[in-house]
Amino acid sequence: MAAGTLIVVSAVLAELLAARRSVLNQAVADARHRWPGLDMAAFSAFVTQTIDPLCQAIQRHHPSATQSTCEAAFEIGLELVAQGHAGPKARLPWVEQAWRSLAPALAPLLADAPRETLGTISNAVVRLGASPDIRVAQWIDAMAAHAGGCTSLPELRDIGALCAWQAGMVQLRRPALARIDALPANTVAAVLGIDAGDLASVRVQLEQDRWWNPRQGSVDLRGHRVGSFSGLDGAFPAPPQVRATTEGFVVESAGGYFLLLADAFGAVLLPASAAEYAAGSSSGPAPDVTARLGVQWMAPALSKDDLCAVSGASGIALFSPWSHHVHVLPPQ
Repeated sequence: MAAGTLIVVSAVLAELLAARRSVLNQAVADARHRWPGLDMAAFSAFVTQTIDPLCQAIQRHHPSATQSTCEAAFEIGLELVAQGHAGPKARLPWVEQAWRSLAPALAPLLADAPRETLGTISNAVVRLGASPDIRVAQWIDAMAAHAGGCTSLPELRDIGALCAWQAGMVQLRRPALARIDALPANTVAAVLGIDAGDLASVRVQLEQDRWWNPRQGSVDLRGHRVGSFSGLDGAFPAPPQVRATTEGFVVESAGGYFLLLADAFGAVLLPASAAEYAAGSSSGPAPDVTARLGVQWMAPALSKDDLCAVSGASGIALFSPWSHHVHVLPPQ
């Protein structure tokens, strides 16, 4: 660390800091030049609270990877703290949680590619955390439980995509399904919560029905609610209008456009264009289709005559001029 900075760490990290003092001090100097506002007190806290426990865990399980992992963690940590993704002032807690509970499980990969491995999981949780509808803690837990046997970074990324889809990142549904055959069957089955012998039939079912949940062996008819008022950290500044597409729905709100994707594991809003909205369908469900909606979504003053419905291949979207939400249901 730079002169004048005092941190109390374990003997494992203290020995590394002493042995690599000149290299790490140069990393600090370079970081402070690149990010003049870098909070060194926040970085010191990150070193003691996150990097030190990581180094101790690696030392216990894979001692040969300790030095390279800790040095990489130190250098990457400077950037993460400077960008507000790590440290006590971080906007979200996910980097710390991933480094503490997931990174030690990846010790063999860290031994071969410490910077790339830490960078991969850090980038993943930052991306996942950027969406309020993604269950990041679930992703970290699933990866810690099932990714320890990864033998390469591509395999780690593929399992990461599968776990992210299960945690609500619906846009990864097709890429994750496409990569299932490249992954160990036992790992895929564990992530999906099924027996390995059922994987082939489960994959077919997942391909055919986006709303089918293999853990339950059924479709949850409650669907998902997305949106809310932008003034309260939601997505829509005005009550939305919705049109159906082949993959989901395109939503318009006050001149802004969003692609709404939904399946059994969640719903997400992505950027879209006016052209995509114009190309969508405003057709409602067939007369014999009945959409059941929980009363918690419907405000007491909401008249059913004001409730609008659009139907497409991926489900039914319900919306109203009196609400900033869209409720997406599976075809019923």
